[in-house]
Amino acid sequence: KQWYQRRVRGLNTGECTKHAQKCGAGTAIYLVIMSSTVVIIRGERVYLWGSVYLDQHDEEDIDLKRGKPLYLSNTRYECLNQQWISHSFDHTLKRWGWHQQQF
Repeated sequence: KQWYQRRVRGLNTGECTKHAQKCGAGTAIYLVIMSSTVVIIRGERVYLWGSVYLDQHDEEDIDLKRGKPLYLSNTRYECLNQQWISHSFDHTLKRWGWHQQQF
């Protein structure tokens, strides 16, 4: 499987891409609830941004395996929000992958 498919279980194939094209001019941000991962789709590229939810030690719980309570990180949320409103994803995110209509 592709590197990103392990982190986005539960998404219907192509639905996120269709929504990004229809409502966001090809760009959209999604929170995958089952893994607490933020996924950014931009055109035909995908980026796993990380999580805006952290535990009490400011650590991510990838795929929610530890089962500890998570809290919204205002710092991470503001960072994501700033990247969104300033259209700076292409300049600040360097490890994009090709989603090949998998989202």
